[in-house]
Amino acid sequence: MRIIYFTVYLVCFCCSFNLFSSTSFRTAFLVTEQRALAEPNQLIEELVLTQAAQGISTTEHAYNNTLLARLYLFKGDIARSQSYFALAQQQLPKDDDWIQGYWLMYRSVFSLEEGLLPESIKQIRLAQNAFIQANDLEMLVQAESIEGALLLWQEEYPKAIEIIENAYIEAKTANMSSTTMLYVYDSLAAYYSTMSLFEKGEQYAVLARDIASKNGDVVNGLPVIYILCMTYERAEKLDSAAACYEEMIMLSAMVKAPRYLFLAPAGKANVALKQKKYSQALQLLNLAKSYVNTVIVNPAHIIALNNGFAKTFLALQQPEQALEYIQASELLLTDYDRPLNNRYSRNTLSLKAQSLEQLGRFAEATNALKLLIKLTEQAKETTQQKLEQEARSRFESTQQDIKLQLAEEKLKYQQITLDKLAKEGQLQAAYSVIGILAILSITIFALNQRKAYLRSQRRANTDPLTGAHNRRYILDFIASQLIGKQQNFSVSILDIDHFKQVNDQYGHDIGDQALIAFSALLTEQLADTEYQFARFGGEEFIVIMPNLTLAQGHDFIGNLCICLKSLSLTDKKITLTSSAGVAQMQPGLALNTLLKIADTNLYHAKNTGRDKVCS
Repeated sequence: MRIIYFTVYLVCFCCSFNLFSSTSFRTAFLVTEQRALAEPNQLIEELVLTQAAQGISTTEHAYNNTLLARLYLFKGDIARSQSYFALAQQQLPKDDDWIQGYWLMYRSVFSLEEGLLPESIKQIRLAQNAFIQANDLEMLVQAESIEGALLLWQEEYPKAIEIIENAYIEAKTANMSSTTMLYVYDSLAAYYSTMSLFEKGEQYAVLARDIASKNGDVVNGLPVIYILCMTYERAEKLDSAAACYEEMIMLSAMVKAPRYLFLAPAGKANVALKQKKYSQALQLLNLAKSYVNTVIVNPAHIIALNNGFAKTFLALQQPEQALEYIQASELLLTDYDRPLNNRYSRNTLSLKAQSLEQLGRFAEATNALKLLIKLTEQAKETTQQKLEQEARSRFESTQQDIKLQLAEEKLKYQQITLDKLAKEGQLQAAYSVIGILAILSITIFALNQRKAYLRSQRRANTDPLTGAHNRRYILDFIASQLIGKQQNFSVSILDIDHFKQVNDQYGHDIGDQALIAFSALLTEQLADTEYQFARFGGEEFIVIMPNLTLAQGHDFIGNLCICLKSLSLTDKKITLTSSAGVAQMQPGLALNTLLKIADTNLYHAKNTGRDKVCS
């Protein structure tokens, strides 16, 4: 999870190039921020002096204090960072959506540092709403990627990659800045590394690092390098990881960033532990420990550090010392109410059981193992979701391995055939057989690959309950078939009214019947059109209507809703209605904004009586 944390942290430091409107104060903000990312220490001094000057507007005060809070967080001065965030919040003008979104975006990172993940996610979503109101599409895309990284931290993997992919599509479609691509690449690096696809994770981390280097961006440079170091470490490229962490230590000292003088030694200690260099691991862990509670307050980092000590002392057959650190982790876990509490608890309990076993306290070790089993069962569903997501992600990455393995097996089989025929004096026949086998194997391989690819694509693009297309498919359809090619299209999001009551009163089986029948109705109604639909989530469906204006789309969806109301879709013969929101694509409108407009219209329909269409 360290890599996901620093993805969020990095993304938030690289989100402000080329983002401002033409107003003069935002232009000035841009110049200030560019210098701050290149010369953080000098800009801290200048910003502190600027804040004391006369004639500074409230908006400028809020911006400068937010930037100071960010720079102090980068350095690791938690107390000052918190103080400047609080001061900036008091100065936020109520009529400036952009500056409110700016503060919310970076405050969400500080909330993550405090271990307040739900608050962090709430803040980044509020930031997105503010940027929509401010009509700043690039900042909106960046905020979406931050949310995706936060959801990785919360282990909501399918939702996270959905959001990150959507941000990637919007960034590419609108040809957004290199800085925007930096945090997109960084989020992708975190996702693939989390899914244990380290080659891809490394690839995207290097792309992000190169952008930071090209931009002369010191503040983003260190987080990028740290993500790359962690990717090397998790991929078991231990020599590369050790060298990477050593580079971090030197750079951290050079730019006077104590935060990374905690993180780099802690990371390098993990590498030393894997290399069985236990004395070096202890030295590095103690160096990192000296910065705890000053530059680092996130419970996740401190628990990981304590457990690093415990692993090292266990390797040195010193279970008493290991237990001291385990108890410190357990104390932190009692107040650490968040999704990853289960994971950290399981790691700590595993180390506790090992320590107690080394001490011969077998009854206590057994109790720790029982609790570990209970927590493992609780985490099984989440783990299964991750495995399913990992399997989907791994498909493309393993194709080359499959080809190589098949080629190797083919050569072995051919060699056996050749040896057999050669012994029988039929060498010429052997060459013919090998040629035929080669052609057959290549043909069979190509066919199997095509079938496997098509099956994978169907699974990835199909809702398992209704058999309809899913959200992933429809977003790809819009991006590849409509965006930039056809501006005249409308979108509608439909929602079955009072669907929760159907589930509560009649059971989920009847609710599933309703969803399946509604999907079948849409399939029938759209069969002879060029329109597309998908299950968008829960009881929501989305319909894409090329070549329809807003008024035409409104009428078409209205007829659909009337048709739905006239049918009995379930065994219970109940009448269902639906509400819908319709929006039309406009020049310069981002896909995410278009969907949000349709969603807003849907909620207006639901809040004003349901069983209607709003546009």
